[in-house]
Amino acid sequence: MATPSEVKAGLDDISKVIRAERNALKQATARVSAAVANLNAIPAQFSAVIAEIDGYAPTGAREGLAQSEKAALAAEFTALKVKANTAKSGMDAIDFSS
Repeated sequence: MATPSEVKAGLDDISKVIRAERNALKQATARVSAAVANLNAIPAQFSAVIAEIDGYAPTGAREGLAQSEKAALAAEFTALKVKANTAKSGMDAIDFSS
């Protein structure tokens, strides 16, 4: 049978794990929010290069490749934004403070 001090030490250890994981979840929530903000900033941040590629007449190999790569990135970006917003909404709905 455990002594009172061993039980207390065990409870303290449990408390440390719970506190560490709660903090990890709070940090994850903050990181997801930052990821959403970073993704939302891409169109404005890279507007000049996007406009440049959008203005290309796909007559040359370089222009066609740039348009193709931009289209692939746009599809990936759109899908990731949906996932990031879903993750943010889910995490924002959870109160990790209690």
